[in-house]
Amino acid sequence: MGAKDVQVEELYSLDSDTLHALAPVHGLIFLFKWQGASSSEPPAGPTTESEHVYFAQQIIQNACATQAILSVLLNRSDDIELGETLNNFRSFSVDLPPDMRGLALTNCDQIREVHNSFVRPEAFLSDDKRPATKDDDVFHFISYVPVGGRLYELDGLKNGPVDHGETSDWLNDVGEVIQKRMSEYSQSEIRFNLLAVIGDRRKILTQKITTMDADISKLLKRLEVLRLDDHADSHDEVSRVESQIGMLNSERAGLEHMVEIENDKFAKYRTDNALRKHNFIPMVYQLLRGMAMKGSLEPATEQAKELGKKRARQPRQE
Repeated sequence: MGAKDVQVEELYSLDSDTLHALAPVHGLIFLFKWQGASSSEPPAGPTTESEHVYFAQQIIQNACATQAILSVLLNRSDDIELGETLNNFRSFSVDLPPDMRGLALTNCDQIREVHNSFVRPEAFLSDDKRPATKDDDVFHFISYVPVGGRLYELDGLKNGPVDHGETSDWLNDVGEVIQKRMSEYSQSEIRFNLLAVIGDRRKILTQKITTMDADISKLLKRLEVLRLDDHADSHDEVSRVESQIGMLNSERAGLEHMVEIENDKFAKYRTDNALRKHNFIPMVYQLLRGMAMKGSLEPATEQAKELGKKRARQPRQE
């Protein structure tokens, strides 16, 4: 969508040290099993304290993940380079009420195209759509962002942002808020996911390496001067400088390794996205058609059925 120098990172811990290690953290996105409207539902319309929060209601289904990401980006425009598409959209919609912002979001061609580009190809399309029932597992994404020294929860299914109070260090406070939300579920419910919208790790790590290279260069020049000095105290200083250079080189190697990990991660993302968006249905169709023409489809189908029955009879391992 054009935003620069940001990425989404999956989290496995809510502790403050983990979150601070990923700084800058622009916002968190929480996935949970939706149970309907909660007691945290705010009154209709934005409050005085939340007027400066960019909040849009969710108008269409199956768009909560995209809307959760946008809720973070559009509220952190002072820290994130949004790009032309999101800047224009924010400027156009910022003075609209939440429901009209949601409608504008739905009708934004560029955002809709990006969202739809990640839709998996479906083998069969049905017009028979039914509302979810209590027996269905329905999951929902919401955002947590700091705005104006306060922590807000942004849920497009609510009337407005939920204000969780003042915060001097929101990464310390947001863990307690999310833990409280998780405690509303039974102990057997573990289907949660937490994502962080953070600065581009590759750029941040590369900047650290550049700064470290400058420090090493200064120390090398200092070392060269010291070695030309025959005073006794200079020999001790040489040892200290050599030790500092060794430590910095070790840290630099660690940073380079972290950059390699990030590059490998993004390469895997590109592969996964290509596979997710690729339509394999024609290939599967041709494969099944070829098997049918050779007479091997029916025996393979029967064999698969027998294997399925065999697995069903086997006791599950806890």
